[in-house]
Amino acid sequence: MKKSLAALLSLAMLLTGAAAAEAKITLKVANSGPDTPENRTVCAADVYTDMVRKATNGEVELVFYHASKLGGEAEALEGIQMGTIDMGTLTSGPAANFVPQTMIFDIPYLITNSPAGWEFLKSDFVKKLSDEFCKRTGVRILAVAEHGFRHFTAKGVELKTPADMKDLKIRVMENPAHMAMTRGLGASPTPISYSELYMALQQGVVDGMECPIANIHDSKFYEVQDSLVLDGHLYGPLVIFINEDKFQSLTPAQQEALYKGAEAFCIVHAGITAASDAAALKDMADKGMKIHQPTADEQKMFRDAAQPAALKIIAERIGQEWVDGAVKAAQEAEAKVAGKEQQLMDECIREAQEMVKIARGN
Repeated sequence: MKKSLAALLSLAMLLTGAAAAEAKITLKVANSGPDTPENRTVCAADVYTDMVRKATNGEVELVFYHASKLGGEAEALEGIQMGTIDMGTLTSGPAANFVPQTMIFDIPYLITNSPAGWEFLKSDFVKKLSDEFCKRTGVRILAVAEHGFRHFTAKGVELKTPADMKDLKIRVMENPAHMAMTRGLGASPTPISYSELYMALQQGVVDGMECPIANIHDSKFYEVQDSLVLDGHLYGPLVIFINEDKFQSLTPAQQEALYKGAEAFCIVHAGITAASDAAALKDMADKGMKIHQPTADEQKMFRDAAQPAALKIIAERIGQEWVDGAVKAAQEAEAKVAGKEQQLMDECIREAQEMVKIARGN
């Protein structure tokens, strides 16, 4: 009798363990950035994973696949829409092929400083855009993080003004506004997958490229590029996407954990970006890269050349109302942080570093 009872108890424990294992939800998350511990997206991903795991008592586990292991960004976003990939932390470039309104992120010189950018990304205007994206695609946007200001690089020519870009083949994302902007600057836009970009630069398939400082440094593009101009033509977002059917299959508590974790992801991504950009620029300069900070007159040259071409195609594709809404939201964001920019930057850096320490058990 005792043996039978023991056997029944053992079986019950096994079944309970199997049920718990079956109840655990693993979400695959696509990311195209480098898979290195110090990378800002890896830092933010570690915080996101830790927060969701703790908030759901281990019921939900995020598994990030960095370095385009699940395909390029366009392929990953398609996978999220189809449900073959659960989530993604991706730039907005491919999103314009799904919902043209996301082209508002491609207005040149829309944002002039990071704290204003953070406010803009949390604005009602961007929430309206997120709702539109979900309605049209079946892909929900949980949050939008700062990916950084984008700058141009080249090899064999020192970039200071748009005249220096004439006839250069510049890699851009497959985005109509980016391509129009680049043509406006006198260069030839050439879309290439991010995962293939280093080799394309090394082999001279393209002369230059444009992306945030962190990417230029972490992907070691300075090895195959020798000039960088800090024109800050675009303030790029990193969007946290999730398949809507997958999201709706979760409990309200699990959904809330994903949203709160996404907010933390944004703070960490912004803080690590702010802290690392200065160090990255110094390191690249020490390695021989020529880095130019445009004067006010030179910056105006870039703006005057880039904005008309991009705004024309953006307004034609999405309507003037969306363009005006983006400009208004950006102006309101800048007014909200005016005079507090450095304080907000310092606070964000401290908060981000503390979150990473907690997530990694340091």
